[in-house]
Amino acid sequence: MKSSSKSQITMLMIIGLTLFIVISLVLYLSKSAVKKQSQQNIKIIQETAIETQPIKDFAAKCMDKLAKDAIVMIGRQGGYIYKSQGGNLVDYEETDEGIFFVNYNGVRSTYNILQPKFAVQSYSSDAPEYPWPTFPYRTSASNAEIAEGYFGISNMPPLNAPEGPNSIQTQLENFIDSNLAGCIDISIFEKQGLSIEMQQPKTTATISGSNTFIQSKIPMTITNPATRESTELHDFSTNVDIRLKDMYFFVKELIGNDIKNVKFDIDGSGNDKDSFSVKLMKGISSQDDIIIVTDEKSLIYGKPFEYVFARRNRMPALHYIRKNILEFPQGYILNMSSLIPNQKLAAEDPDEDNYTFTITPALPKKLEVPQLKFKIEVSDGQLADHQTITVNRK
Repeated sequence: MKSSSKSQITMLMIIGLTLFIVISLVLYLSKSAVKKQSQQNIKIIQETAIETQPIKDFAAKCMDKLAKDAIVMIGRQGGYIYKSQGGNLVDYEETDEGIFFVNYNGVRSTYNILQPKFAVQSYSSDAPEYPWPTFPYRTSASNAEIAEGYFGISNMPPLNAPEGPNSIQTQLENFIDSNLAGCIDISIFEKQGLSIEMQQPKTTATISGSNTFIQSKIPMTITNPATRESTELHDFSTNVDIRLKDMYFFVKELIGNDIKNVKFDIDGSGNDKDSFSVKLMKGISSQDDIIIVTDEKSLIYGKPFEYVFARRNRMPALHYIRKNILEFPQGYILNMSSLIPNQKLAAEDPDEDNYTFTITPALPKKLEVPQLKFKIEVSDGQLADHQTITVNRK
């Protein structure tokens, strides 16, 4: 009896020990499997992050290059990027040269200074009233000369989008959005086994005094078929250390002075300041000029940043001839001093061009008819202003 009880107890102990060993083994194996799976998941995530980093770097480099290319184009082309380049401005035809742009070093640089058009307040754009009938005097009786008036129109684009169409900000953004897909060549990474889907980017440019910050949202989904891991990329940015805003306002002030003050010399050494320098290239296209503004503090692709724009030729302005109706006896031989008494012929040219005076008909001329009309003209070789003097016979 006692022997049977001991056997049963021993059997129960063996069964219990066996169950304990089995349960412990199951728990151990289960824990090991979970740990192994977790380690594999961590490894997959880490591998995916390493694989997408080259894509991030590549996209950022593309943005940086496109931003610099856009700024260089803005500078070379008078503040504009053409539609064929990814900008806003309509592409001009070859026949438009001399009307909308000047071809300088193979680049179409647009006019930022245009000829005055139509009448504005008390000013005129047409001879003989140009720029106002009694120029440079306020009235026919005054002697003080006035240099400020209406001598041109600014065609410089606005800096930021809220200020008007075709802004430099908008052109930068459009250029980058138009060219990003071509710059980010996803086929390079697809050959490495990745699947990439990229949607249309949306770029925002912030132009400050010392730099231009570019931020692009580029919805991009990257999938690794081998691990079935997917990652989404969205935001990319770059910063270009170019004083684009400072350059803009320097040029804007330069143009503003040139179109309102006939005596302003755009190439004057006094205009150079804060590492900005101005260079005038005369007669690049007919009588039209090129102005190059250089910023020595801003380097782009290893060279100082330049803003180049064209200036349309404008007519010289003839000084008002006070006595334009004269009387002389029959047979009087007219000469310059009698035709323009107590006054010298004078004029101002807003483009600093040389000019010449002509009188038609030519002097001297004997007064034998009741009346003669003489045309006094000043010309820069292309455009001319004029006034008329009437001579009556006593």
